[in-house]
Amino acid sequence: MRKNVFKIIFVIVLTLLIKDLVTDVLITYENKKEVESYYNNDTSFNYKSNLVLNIPSINLDLVVKKANGDFSNLDKNLVYYKRNDFHDKIIIFGHSGLGYGAFFNRLDELNRKDNVYLYKDKNKALYEVADTYYVSYKDVYILNNDEEGTLLLVTCKKNDKFSRLVVKLSLKSIKTLKK
Repeated sequence: MRKNVFKIIFVIVLTLLIKDLVTDVLITYENKKEVESYYNNDTSFNYKSNLVLNIPSINLDLVVKKANGDFSNLDKNLVYYKRNDFHDKIIIFGHSGLGYGAFFNRLDELNRKDNVYLYKDKNKALYEVADTYYVSYKDVYILNNDEEGTLLLVTCKKNDKFSRLVVKLSLKSIKTLKK
């Protein structure tokens, strides 16, 4: 009887792990395919709404979509809040931690002066890390559009679901790409 219970528990755990692994692989594949469509000038990419975020120091190259009303698309994407204009304050949210969709898992590895690139339409914006800090999940002041030319990357602090890691970046340049 006891062996059967352990077998059932083992099968359930194994099934859940395989499901998460397969989901992670599929989400990663879809995101990479979408990033490639941007770089290949594919008409299937939503150039007016979507962005591409490239952070070379942590090997991240992903599409950023507009957050829907309840942020439910955050589970499978990086999402931006309200604005995607380089001259405004852009805020990008992503999950960290374990499991699928944890695209900002290495965000805490960024250092001052690291470069981050954001692509929109036919433009490439260069940002530089200016500061890194933590806020409470209740601190909504970071959502205010009071700092032009600023990019905020926001995720949960590792091992603390009530704190958010904020990486603040300053806009350095915008270049028009020839595609």
